[in-house]
Amino acid sequence: MKIIVFHQPFPMGNYKVCTAIAKKLSKMGHEVYSLQQLNGAQPDSEYVQQIIDLNPDIVYSEMLDNETFKIVEKLKCKKILTYVSKGILQSWDDIYQYQGDWFTHIMTNSKQMETEFKSRNIPVVHFEWFFSVLEDEDKIFTSKYNHDCTFLGMGFQRMSSDVYQVEREAFFRELGGPWGDIDYKIYGNGWPQTSAHGGILPGDDIGKLYSSSKTGIAIIAPGQRDFGMINNRYSEMGSCGIPIITLQYPTVDWTGGEKYLNFVEPNRQSVVDLIKKIIYHLDEYKEKGNNMKKFIEEKSNVFFEKLQYVVEGRGL
Repeated sequence: MKIIVFHQPFPMGNYKVCTAIAKKLSKMGHEVYSLQQLNGAQPDSEYVQQIIDLNPDIVYSEMLDNETFKIVEKLKCKKILTYVSKGILQSWDDIYQYQGDWFTHIMTNSKQMETEFKSRNIPVVHFEWFFSVLEDEDKIFTSKYNHDCTFLGMGFQRMSSDVYQVEREAFFRELGGPWGDIDYKIYGNGWPQTSAHGGILPGDDIGKLYSSSKTGIAIIAPGQRDFGMINNRYSEMGSCGIPIITLQYPTVDWTGGEKYLNFVEPNRQSVVDLIKKIIYHLDEYKEKGNNMKKFIEEKSNVFFEKLQYVVEGRGL
C-alpha cells in the first residue's frame, strides 16, 4: 500500500517516533512517503497538488498543525491518527468532530479514550506502551553523558505553570542550587541558564544519553496522565536500561512496568536520596534495568502488531 506519514520537525516531540514508524512500514513492504508537517506555513498549490496526486491508500500521523490538517482533509483514503496529545485542540473531546476529515481510524494509549471512541462507533485500537525508537547502534556509552542523573525535555511550562507544580518541586526547583555533589544535567529548550542546563541534545544522542547516565527522570504531562497515558520517553529510557525515576501517578496503570520503575515522593529530598541509593547499588539497579529492556521489547512488538492490524483493517 501507498502510505504517507507526517512527522513534526526536529526537535519536536514526535519527530523520531513518526519517522521510525515510516521506516517500519517501509520494512513491512509498503511504499512510504515521510513528510514533515507544515507547522503553520502556507503551502503553495503545487505542493498540495503533489500530495493529492500521490493518491495514498493511508495517511498516518499524530496530531498536526492546522495547515497540514487542511491537506489531510483533501485526501480520500484511510486516515490513521495516533491520539496521544490534544495538540491544537482546546479539549480532548473536540477530536470527535473531525472524524472523516482528520481521521477514520484511531490508535490511543488511553483506555478511557478507547471507550469513548468505541461508544461513537469509531474504529479504535488501544496500546499500553509506545515502542522505542532507539536501535542498538544508538545506545553507545559516551563519557560526556555519564551524569549521575539526567532529564530530557523542554522547560517553559514546566518552570512556570501551576499544573507542573508537583514535578517542579521534585525535579526542577532551584536548578543552580543545592543538589549537593550530584551531577544533574537537563537537556532541552526553555530552561534557566544554570550549571544544570546542558543545552539542546543532538537528535542522534538520545540513546547515548540514556546509555551513559546513571539514572534518568521521566514525567507525564498533566493532560496525558489524566487519561492514563504513558509517553514514549519511558519506552526510550527503558530500552536503554537506565534506572527510571518517576512519580507514582495514581491515574496511570503501568500494566506490569511498575516492577522496573523507581518511584519517589514529590519532593527533592526523596529524589536526591534515591539517586544516591542507585549510584551506591548500581549493579542491583542495572539488573532491574535489564528486565525493563525486555519488557519494552515485548511492548514494542505489540505496538507494531496493533499498527499492522489497523493498516490492514483486521478486526476493525
